Amino acid sequence: MCILCTARLVPASEIPGFQRFLKKEMQTYCKYNSQRLSCAHFNFSTKSIPLKYHAFIRVFHLKIDFMIHTKELRFGNKVKTRQGEVITVQQILSNTLIYDSKIEVNRELINVKGSYMTDYLTQLNEVVKEVDCHDIEPITLSQDILRKCGFRNFLREQWIFSIGNSHTDWEFVDERLRLRSPGTAMTSIRYLHQLQNFLYAIATYELEVAL
Repeated sequence: MCILCTARLVPASEIPGFQRFLKKEMQTYCKYNSQRLSCAHFNFSTKSIPLKYHAFIRVFHLKIDFMIHTKELRFGNKVKTRQGEVITVQQILSNTLIYDSKIEVNRELINVKGSYMTDYLTQLNEVVKEVDCHDIEPITLSQDILRKCGFRNFLREQWIFSIGNSHTDWEFVDERLRLRSPGTAMTSIRYLHQLQNFLYAIATYELEVAL
């Protein structure tokens, strides 16, 4: 379960009891709603949880808010590591993301046996930088990031983005971007990689931004 990723924040003596309590609560909750729920969608009131587990539950919910699934990503997307480093997705593997790679050329002087001549041994090594998929976080949109993406602030929360001779109107409120055409869209964009994927989907436009 996702909850085990923060188990180190709870005394070891309390973890087994909490697991039994959580299992009982999940069974009750599922029976009450007559449906099967996964741990990612399981939500219950902290009032029904023993007091000693409340801090643990809050940390659990905090981690869920920052989770990002690799199926949302594509080549060129901008995300960040837990250390705050902004990276660009180059390749998605089963459990890791490759965000940088380069070829290093090493030349070594060697002596040819039985000859007075010397030669060079050339080696090509590919150096790959990768990060675990669980250690990446989305980049939340801000006014500064929108400007770096090429958006122009027209009036207060209204923004304009241009692709060639085409212009689109947007609304940016509470760190959420919505398309206005002619009314405000129901769905919103909160993260930079979502904006990149949206513009590519509707206009085949690769949004490149330097952060």
